[in-house]
Amino acid sequence: MPETTTEYRADVIADGLKQLGLKKGDVVLFHGDLRALGPARDLIKYKDKNMGADLIVDGFLQAVGDEGLVIGPALSATFAPGEPGPAKLAFNPATTPSRVGSITEVFRKWPGNKRSAHPTHSLSAVGSRAAEFIAGHDKGSTFDRKTCYGRYYDWDGYICFFGTDMRTCTTIHAVEDWMDLPYMEEAYALVEGPNGQGQKVKVYKSPCGPRDFYKRSSKIEQYLLARNFMKTTQIYNADVFLMKARDLCDWTWKAIMEQPTILLNDTPAADPWSKWACAATIQHVEKNIKGKRLKP
Repeated sequence: MPETTTEYRADVIADGLKQLGLKKGDVVLFHGDLRALGPARDLIKYKDKNMGADLIVDGFLQAVGDEGLVIGPALSATFAPGEPGPAKLAFNPATTPSRVGSITEVFRKWPGNKRSAHPTHSLSAVGSRAAEFIAGHDKGSTFDRKTCYGRYYDWDGYICFFGTDMRTCTTIHAVEDWMDLPYMEEAYALVEGPNGQGQKVKVYKSPCGPRDFYKRSSKIEQYLLARNFMKTTQIYNADVFLMKARDLCDWTWKAIMEQPTILLNDTPAADPWSKWACAATIQHVEKNIKGKRLKP
């Protein structure tokens, strides 16, 4: 029998996202893995569509329409040499590639895309209010509540995992920042100066060090899945999850109040950094966070 292949279409992706709950005018931040869409032997036929990445981006844009806003991570390998983070480049928001997957790089180059100015953890956006969304990310901490990382919470936006899982969820770092957890560190990044050379700048509340939630079936993933606020479906081969950003952030905040080390490695054999981070976090939450809640 002749081998059959799947036809991949943006409108099918859009329909799947709409069935999950996305609608015209919505705000959505996506995390995506192109490999989850389908087998390489099928995707190779979509070279003119960046192996299918264009179809995923277009599917999100169709789902929310011109009046909506699609957001993608655009994190970059721009830490200064010797810092605890990916280092190779000097940040230029117009040209520095995203290091978090081919879909995010295609999205960064999409017509009308606006990218925030943070030198290591930028976001990019296409759609209504995109320029307003990314504004001011050169000030404050890496995930500052008053910048774009807080806006998709304030604007009642969604978070979507398209073939990915909690290990890619940068929003958890935002909650760590907003709680001022003691292990969020200062670091140095490189930005491109007028002469094209890299110039060192300090970044605040950078997510240095290991986390338990970088692992599959982490403590926080199990905690959040048990709350049943995520909707899920399959679009082509990809498992897709959709949730409100407020739900994710509020439940993560509550989880840390209940179990201060839930994001960390708290096993008896933990590394020295994790042992320090666990002890410092327990003390910080007890002293500064107990009884407080995350407010819109």
